[in-house]
Amino acid sequence: MVPPVRDITAQGYDLQFGTNVLGHFYLTKLLLPALLDGSKSSPDGWARVVNTSSAMAGLGKKINFDTLTDTPERKKQIAWQLYGQSKLGNVLFSDELARRYGHDGIISISLNPGNLRTELGRSLSKFEAAVIYPVLHPVHLGALTQLWAGTSPEAVSMNGKYLVPWARVGKTRPGGDDSSKLSGELWTWMDNQVSNF
Repeated sequence: MVPPVRDITAQGYDLQFGTNVLGHFYLTKLLLPALLDGSKSSPDGWARVVNTSSAMAGLGKKINFDTLTDTPERKKQIAWQLYGQSKLGNVLFSDELARRYGHDGIISISLNPGNLRTELGRSLSKFEAAVIYPVLHPVHLGALTQLWAGTSPEAVSMNGKYLVPWARVGKTRPGGDDSSKLSGELWTWMDNQVSNF
């Protein structure tokens, strides 16, 4: 979480976006045939994809596509902006997956697991850690929302929803209530990026 801005993936993508969003998109794309088949043989008729986002997804309502690869524009950003953008990307990807495949038996849910005392903050400055760590929850609570989204019978009615701690539908959602245009643009961009992998 929030590594130095100079860090990029081997393919030249912003490290946070490449790791948090593009990698998840590619894995999901590779698994789509199994997910579609699995929904047909599942006892409840559904396969589930759960994308973990963050409260930081609310930092912005757009994706700055000029910052997703190693560009001068990306280097002008601060690490927290890039992290928040990657977490917004998780929500938008999940939304678009729900739109495209919900009618085919795939439930896609994005969520904020809560602000937790984990090692994800190892790149934080001492000042940031001193401010943030006192208000974080114990790490064992972090799995509650993901487990509920992935296993609860009630979650089958949550396709396209954004959940907050502890397994509740968020009152507001990152990207705004109608982010379908942006989620479609992001999907197309990611699909183009992974076409040569």
